[in-house]
Amino acid sequence: MKILFIYAVLAILGLSIVISVDWLTGTPFSQSFSFLTSILATTTFQELVVIIVFLFLPVIQLAVGTVKKKKKAGH
Repeated sequence: MKILFIYAVLAILGLSIVISVDWLTGTPFSQSFSFLTSILATTTFQELVVIIVFLFLPVIQLAVGTVKKKKKAGH
């Protein structure tokens, strides 16, 4: 669970840095989020699958670790 919290904090900090730099350069707030849509609009299906896998990797690791602990406690 700590790992997911760290990933969330890093994501929020990264997003806040991008938005603050856009804000300092005079970019409107609505256009600050347009980089997300433009990145996802130009990716192929295979690239999107890789992005999704890496985004959900911490959740998958947490689930596998939980299953292993339950198996170990059951024996």
